Amino acid sequence: MSGSSNNSGNSGNASDKKPYSFGGINDFNLEEIENEVLNDSVYLDVFAGSDVRFKESIEPMTSGLADVLAINTYKYNYKTKEFSDKNFPEERQHGVMAQELEKVAPIAVATDESGYKYVNYARLAPMLIESIKELNELVEKQAKRIEELEKKLK
Repeated sequence: MSGSSNNSGNSGNASDKKPYSFGGINDFNLEEIENEVLNDSVYLDVFAGSDVRFKESIEPMTSGLADVLAINTYKYNYKTKEFSDKNFPEERQHGVMAQELEKVAPIAVATDESGYKYVNYARLAPMLIESIKELNELVEKQAKRIEELEKKLK
């Protein structure tokens, strides 16, 4: 995972953060990111190499909506006592179950050395974008059909 970070101390106040500067790319592992973000000590922007010149075998996505409809979402609490070393938040969460998501979007799931699974929610963005486009196309077709039917009624 790549990102640009600015260390801001542990206060967490936006005014205490150093000015953002896109000056370089740093590699972080998942544990480093969790520790820094959960301790509120870093401002982290994550950028992915997306320039078309980096890519090959490019194909449009075609099944965003079907994939999104196959993903279940949940409200849950972390087992903070059992996994105190993970620094999970106490408040109620909203999300997905990695094991279920892995069946639909394996690219968005990672497994650590202990077998625990983690979700990279950013990897779901292209699927969500495609879903919105598919829904928009459906709405436009329905609007056109409604308009045609209304003309026939007049």
